[in-house]
Amino acid sequence: MKSISSMLVLASGLALSACAPSTGPATGVGSNSLAVSTLQKVNSEAHACWLKDSAFADYGIVPELDTTSTPRLLIIPRGKPQALPQAVIVASAGNAQFYGPLSTSPLAGRINGDISRWATGATGC
Repeated sequence: MKSISSMLVLASGLALSACAPSTGPATGVGSNSLAVSTLQKVNSEAHACWLKDSAFADYGIVPELDTTSTPRLLIIPRGKPQALPQAVIVASAGNAQFYGPLSTSPLAGRINGDISRWATGATGC
C-alpha cells in the first residue's frame, strides 16, 4: 500500500510539473529572429537591385517574413501572385540560400552571389 501511495504522489508531481510554464523562450526563437533579420536585409537589397534590373523584369518578390515559421522570399512571375515560385530564398543567421527552377538558370550565379553578400550585411547591386 505504501508503494502505491508513493507512486501516486510521484505521478501527481509529474503531472503538475507538466503544467508549469517554461522559464525560457521556445527552442529556436532566437535563431528564427536572426533568420528574419537576415532575410529582411536580403529582401531590401533585392527590391532595390533586382526589381530595377532588366534581367529580373519577368519576376516579382514576395516576402514571407513570418516570425513563427521559416522566413523566406519567393521569386514569382511578375503580376502573378498565385503562381508557383521560380525560386525560394531561405535564411539563417548571416546566411542565405535558394532553390527552385531559377537555381539552374543563367541567373543562378548572380542570385547566389547577391544573397550571400546581402545576408552578411553588404549592400548595393
